[in-house]
Amino acid sequence: MLPEKIRLLDIAIGHTAQAGQLLRSSGYEFRYLQPDPEQAAVALLMPPRQRLTWQDGDLFPPMDQNLPEGDLFMRIRALFPKQPMTPMHMLALVGRNGIGRLGFSLPDQAPPSVPRILSKRELLSTAYTAETFNELVSAYLSTGAGISGVQPKIMVPDRPTIPIPSLIVKAGSPAYPGLAANEFLCLSAARHAGIEVPSFALSDDGQMLVLDRFDLAVGADGRMERLGFEDIAALAGLRVRDILSDRKYQGSYQRVAELLRQLHLHSHNLHRFFEQVVFSVMVRNGDAHLKNFGLLYRSDADIWLAPMFDVVTTSIYPYTQYPGGPLLEDRTLALKLFAGRHRTRAYPTTEELLDFGRRVCGVPQPAAVLQRIAEAMRKTLAEAQGDSRVPATLQTRMAQAWEDGCAYAR
Repeated sequence: MLPEKIRLLDIAIGHTAQAGQLLRSSGYEFRYLQPDPEQAAVALLMPPRQRLTWQDGDLFPPMDQNLPEGDLFMRIRALFPKQPMTPMHMLALVGRNGIGRLGFSLPDQAPPSVPRILSKRELLSTAYTAETFNELVSAYLSTGAGISGVQPKIMVPDRPTIPIPSLIVKAGSPAYPGLAANEFLCLSAARHAGIEVPSFALSDDGQMLVLDRFDLAVGADGRMERLGFEDIAALAGLRVRDILSDRKYQGSYQRVAELLRQLHLHSHNLHRFFEQVVFSVMVRNGDAHLKNFGLLYRSDADIWLAPMFDVVTTSIYPYTQYPGGPLLEDRTLALKLFAGRHRTRAYPTTEELLDFGRRVCGVPQPAAVLQRIAEAMRKTLAEAQGDSRVPATLQTRMAQAWEDGCAYAR
């Protein structure tokens, strides 16, 4: 159990255990503990060379992005029913495990016990049941709550040499049958198309997806390095902390591209962003919101677009706007393609996609990108026909949804 009130948290940045402090009173204050303007920044837009103390009336967006939400928040709430759940408490529960290089701890707090190592092969061969997955979540949640989202997921360590969990395990739910296999097919198509994605594998029974974290890399000293990570919502100054918030669905892909330019990213990253947007359009992923794009960095001079992640074909899952309401199909994008009051979230025409690529992202031959992705989607569907882990009904529904997407390349 955590204290009733938490007014101070120590902040780790990468390998530096006590790089700063987060204080809570009437507002929030972050302090760098070392007066070194060249030390690692707590966030891209909060560099120590600009100032050593930062204040805000609400939690800083790059920290807000790590707050548990969705399935993870509900599980934490169930495990700690009497525990206060202020942002400071939730960050303390995140600990050192959040995506990115920030860690949060109470002053003088002993690190959590090292959980049992689980190899990727052991995870992939585990027969999935709801009870088994719940046991897995309970076993590792106490060592630091690291990753949020509506979909059930947990992070698991697979190597004793890395002190934080390095694998992300996702499971489906009754509301979204075949979700793990759905994402597996989407990631497979992206990889075939040459789009960067995290390393991934589908369990032997097709019920769990296991991914390597994309924010870990081998540093120049040979040690595992934690990269900085900020999602686009945080970079835009938005705070998104619960499943009822719609702020991550506000804006347009054009504004995201403009933000990448403002941060002086190499044009190659804009080309990659175009690929990610086009791919979401073509596989009918209507949930490519602001938190599903992000940047990795070592410094503000070394920033690049993160691999594509959390991509599924959402159009195959009917939904209702209210309990007992009619079943509806997801027929819109998460964001508008272009900025503007009268723009819509409707799926764009081929001409609009090509215009977005040329004019907004500076892609010289956007039609070639559409063709490459369509070929990869067809190849993935052909491979799935011989994969017993992917149910035939899911294959049929995915093929129907992807038929519309492939038409962009005709």
